[in-house]
Amino acid sequence: MSVSQPEPVPAVPERPTSYCVFQEPWWLDAVAPGAWRDITVSSGGVLRARWPIFEERRGLFDVITLPPLTHRLGPWLDLGDATKSARRYELEKDLTVALIEQLPSYDILQINCHSGISNMLPFVWNGFEEMARYTYVIDLTQSETELWEALRENIRRETRKARKQLKVETTTDVAECIRLIGKSYARQGNVNPFDSPAMHRLDAACAQRGRREILLARDENGRLHATLYLIWDGKTTYYLAGGADPELRTSGAHSLLVWEALMRSKARSLEFDMTGSMVESIERFFRAFGGQQRIYFSLNKMSRRARFAWHGKKMLEALFRR
Repeated sequence: MSVSQPEPVPAVPERPTSYCVFQEPWWLDAVAPGAWRDITVSSGGVLRARWPIFEERRGLFDVITLPPLTHRLGPWLDLGDATKSARRYELEKDLTVALIEQLPSYDILQINCHSGISNMLPFVWNGFEEMARYTYVIDLTQSETELWEALRENIRRETRKARKQLKVETTTDVAECIRLIGKSYARQGNVNPFDSPAMHRLDAACAQRGRREILLARDENGRLHATLYLIWDGKTTYYLAGGADPELRTSGAHSLLVWEALMRSKARSLEFDMTGSMVESIERFFRAFGGQQRIYFSLNKMSRRARFAWHGKKMLEALFRR
């Protein structure tokens, strides 16, 4: 295992855009090499809208969905100086429709948009179904005292307890992180999505750009209790993944690592995004760190033949349950 001090963090993103990290071309090249492409809208030689899409074949169907390890994607819009509501909404509609009209033929579209896309009406008017999803975002411009006081009491208690018996380390050994994350997935009976070539490519790309930090919590006997994998862009640090040893869950290591992540992220980011979950127990843990609830949206649309197949599958499942 390789343990190191935190890697140097660039003061600004490698190129000054308002893309979230999941929309960056280097990210998409890492997680979906050769399987993604851009749909764009330009005016006067200036890029005004961009929608990176990932396409794959699933059985008989062409699918547009999220690439591996990518929490959100969706369109990016440059609204310029359109600050008045009427003009802003009109421009949002025009740019969104121009992107939709360029989508390739598909049977199923299922994606999560990043939180910068909040006006879903142009999608609804074009036959998409939208659903609100939730994350918690912590304002890192607050003082350490304010952030600490915003924690739920049990998180403060667990963090204090963990500080007495655990040491927080940084590492460049992504395999160690993946192994510990896998223990959490195994406890739930699920396959570890981070144990993949895509994760190793992504880690290399993030490390090359100084865009990731891997945290570990270790006790005096050398046992690893928990891990966090953090990524960031010019504004936000994201909780990409975390895991803990189920046999050591009572140590408070996970709470300690998230608190440590907040403190480290203050030096490079304005906010910390827990990246959200619709699972009640995970949502409860994320909410306990005092962030503000933020909505982002999922988009879904199916072709006629895909919808017919979906309804047929549901009917067969209902029949066999009898």
